[in-house]
Amino acid sequence: MMKFLLPLLSFLLGNAKSFIKEPTEAITQQVVMHVRAITSILVSTIGSLALGCVGLSLFIASIAGQLDKNEEFHITGGMVVYLGLTVISAGVLAYSLRRQTWLKAMGFEEKPQQAKQRQSGALENAVALLVMDFVEERQQRRKEKEHEAS
Repeated sequence: MMKFLLPLLSFLLGNAKSFIKEPTEAITQQVVMHVRAITSILVSTIGSLALGCVGLSLFIASIAGQLDKNEEFHITGGMVVYLGLTVISAGVLAYSLRRQTWLKAMGFEEKPQQAKQRQSGALENAVALLVMDFVEERQQRRKEKEHEAS
């Protein structure tokens, strides 16, 4: 069992040379890095889902245990820990399921949306200049009419 776990553990921690026997090339290193990133995202997703379910069920169980007693309801330290575990797990789950996280793990960088919006074509610039010219001409005509009327 340990003979299988040691190479796998060294692979996940970053030492891929013991996992791959031949000399590593650039493309092999890239594939290993992407597989490692995807594996860590999958492990964090599954782990946060499991811990979130455990935290929520323990929180509900502690509330139900207090409601079953005929005593006054009060928040205990365990409830705070269970609720904190659930919230942190939900945060990790939300982060690991984001589109940008998966794109980054696969090696794709998402282009910023602002750069796409700021780049306009030559036709759009020409239409904008024509509209601005028309507006300026109308303003000049109004000013001339006001000067003639006064």
